[in-house]
Amino acid sequence: MEETSELLTIKQASKWASQYLRRNVTPSNISYLIQYGRIKKVANNGDILVSRRDLVNYYESYIGKREIDWRRRLGEDLIWTLSFDYLKESERTKHVHRLHPYKGKFIPQLVEYFLDSHTDDFKKEVYFNKGDIILDPFCGSGTTLVQANELGMHAIGIDVSSFNALISNVKISKYNLPELYNEMRRITSALRQFISHSNTQEFESTLAEALADFNNRYFPSPDFKIKARSGEINENEYGQAKAREFERIYQAFVHIYNIQLKQEKRDTFLDKWYIKPIRQEIDFVRSLIEQIQDTNVMLKWSVYYESSQ
Repeated sequence: MEETSELLTIKQASKWASQYLRRNVTPSNISYLIQYGRIKKVANNGDILVSRRDLVNYYESYIGKREIDWRRRLGEDLIWTLSFDYLKESERTKHVHRLHPYKGKFIPQLVEYFLDSHTDDFKKEVYFNKGDIILDPFCGSGTTLVQANELGMHAIGIDVSSFNALISNVKISKYNLPELYNEMRRITSALRQFISHSNTQEFESTLAEALADFNNRYFPSPDFKIKARSGEINENEYGQAKAREFERIYQAFVHIYNIQLKQEKRDTFLDKWYIKPIRQEIDFVRSLIEQIQDTNVMLKWSVYYESSQ
């Protein structure tokens, strides 16, 4: 049990924190820390109390210092709640939002915050209800469309990029899941069979083993990092020298396994960034996708191929 002198009401905590940080900390700021599990609350005769020690630990933590730093840069009216800093990356890109990387997209929780029916100190009224139609004229990868659908709302998205439209449609279309699963198994099995007839797999396996052995020998952990940090090793010069050394090993394996690195043409992203065997695997999968009868299933697979073009 906390000592009484360590426990503060929310109002006392805001006053103490303001003095401790030398900036204004409101009772709402303290309530936020409680709501999102940053500090524990203690009930005492109907009052909500918090521990001074918990506050110190939070404000000295990485996340706490980030909040203080951003408030210093952007001002005290910053709504830190909307940073959603308490969420793991996997939660910020839940389910279909991880389907394809997209720069500049909103996290789904931010969209959901403004669409759903809750209110708080910042969002004081509800703007959207179930059955409403949400229009996103610059929909990007479709985050708003997905979250609107989840909340029982209709959604229309517009974007100048045809690829963005493809990603969005893939995310919000309805699918025959058993059929999709069967097609995934069929394509995966066929791809494995295709790869088994080439020497690419053995090349990659041998190369990975050689690279692991090389790294263990010349970049042992944590010894290498300690020496680099202390200046005993010039990390940049040493790294470049070892990269040239391993390149000779790499080229030897390319010759042994007869791997063709460059393709005949360099017209597309696939031509420039993938060695020929990998491009052949991609094209093989593409040919299998084109055989799929279910349009929606084919659409879902297509986003993987089109994203690398």
